[in-house]
Amino acid sequence: MSSLEERDEQVAVLCAQLPRLRRMHRGPVGAAKRLVIDRAVRAARDGEPVEEYLSRLGLLRARTAPEAGSPGGQAGAGEPGTVRSTLPTAVADDGPHAVQGEHVCPRGVCARRERRRADRELPVCEVFDLALRFDAES
Repeated sequence: MSSLEERDEQVAVLCAQLPRLRRMHRGPVGAAKRLVIDRAVRAARDGEPVEEYLSRLGLLRARTAPEAGSPGGQAGAGEPGTVRSTLPTAVADDGPHAVQGEHVCPRGVCARRERRRADRELPVCEVFDLALRFDAES
């Protein structure tokens, strides 16, 4: 994997884990980790390496092989550890049709890809604070 691809994967991991990290490190006890989180977000926004920050946050285990829930895995709509094993119910020919595709990084700087379920909110890029962009399958 090239260093550019590796960085894209690392930014995707950071983006997907930011809400959990921010919840975990609230309050006075989490101040030191919040500083690391903020620096990681700034580095990602500026196109700088984030590997050191991911290491300090304990998020580099996803580098060895794509896991379910990681950007390289086949995760379902932001639920770590879940894998979609069935196809959606067939749509009748006379009704509206769903457009197939995935939501991707709005700035195109990471490899994050998520499928949105009908009962879920639009996925958000936590690094740039923007909704993920829909990329329709052709």
